[in-house]
Amino acid sequence: MEDFYEVKVQEIKQLTPTIKSFTFILENTELPSFGAGSHITLHLPMGMRQYSLINNPLDMINEYEIAVKKTGGSGSTYLHEDIYEGDVVKVSPPDNYFPLQMEGKHHVFFAAGIGITPFWSMMAYLTSLGESFELHYAASDEDACPFYNEMNERYANQVNYYLMDRDSKTKKLKERLRELKVGTHVYICGPQSYMDFIVTYCRELGYPKKYIHEERFKARKIEHPIRFKVTIVNENKTIQVNSNQSLLEALHDAGITIPSACRQGICGSCEVKVCNGEVLHNDTFLTANEKTDKMLTCVSRGRGRISIAVE
Repeated sequence: MEDFYEVKVQEIKQLTPTIKSFTFILENTELPSFGAGSHITLHLPMGMRQYSLINNPLDMINEYEIAVKKTGGSGSTYLHEDIYEGDVVKVSPPDNYFPLQMEGKHHVFFAAGIGITPFWSMMAYLTSLGESFELHYAASDEDACPFYNEMNERYANQVNYYLMDRDSKTKKLKERLRELKVGTHVYICGPQSYMDFIVTYCRELGYPKKYIHEERFKARKIEHPIRFKVTIVNENKTIQVNSNQSLLEALHDAGITIPSACRQGICGSCEVKVCNGEVLHNDTFLTANEKTDKMLTCVSRGRGRISIAVE
C-alpha cells in the first residue's frame, strides 16, 4: 500500500461562513475504499492533519470528501485560504478509529459543531443498509450547522437539534442520555469539552466503556522526548524510560506486562494509575478529570520522576 497519494482538489464548497468541504479525486488509479467513521491524513506544509471522511463509503466513486472548519489553526487556515480547485494534495490512505458497532440494533450519535462530519458518513451508510439511528446535534445556531438543509430533507425524523444556551443544552442532553436503554452504543464527536461532558455523564449513569465510542485521532508525536524515572509502587520496582522508548515498552522490558492494543493513545487499554509526579499527557482517550490520576503508557510520559500503580 502507498504511504500517500497525490490527489486533485476537484471541488470546494462553502457550507457555512466558517466551514468548507473539499472533494479529492485520483485519476488513473483507484483510491483505497473505507468504512463509515474513517478519516484521512493530509500532508500539509505545516505537518499532517487528520479529517473525517463525509461521503457514503457505499457510494464512493474514487473520491474522498472532507469538511473543515476554519479555527485559526495553521492547517485549517491553509486549507481555507491557500487551497483551490485543481491543486494537488498528498493524502495518506484512510484509517478508522471510530467504526460503527454493527451488532447494535440502534445507533445514537451525539455531535457538536464540526463534530457532525463522521456522522454524516455514518448516517448515509446506515440509511443505505436500512439500519436504525438517531442524531443529537448541538450548535450555536442554524447557520453554524453544515448540511443543515440536507439533514432536514433526508433525516427529519432522526435528528434532534440543540440550538440553545449552554445550560439548556446540558439539561436536555442529560435528559436524553438518561432515557437510553441499557446496552445502547453511544457515539460522540465534537469539541473536547463537549466530548468530556458526554463521556463523563455516560459513566456516571453506569455505561460500560465498551458502549461509549469517541472520535479520537491518533496522538501527535512528542517532540524531543526526554528520559524519566518511574516507580511502580505495587511492584516495589523503579525503572528508567529512555527518550527513544515509551513507558509501555519500558514496563514490558522490565517484565511488567500490561494490556495494550492501539499503541496510539486512542483505546485506553494500557491505562495505569498515577500515584505521584507530573505527567505529560499525549493521549486522546482520557477526560480532563481522569488525567488527574491516570495516564496511558503508550504515548504519555512523566516529567523527572513519577510513581504509578499497575494491576
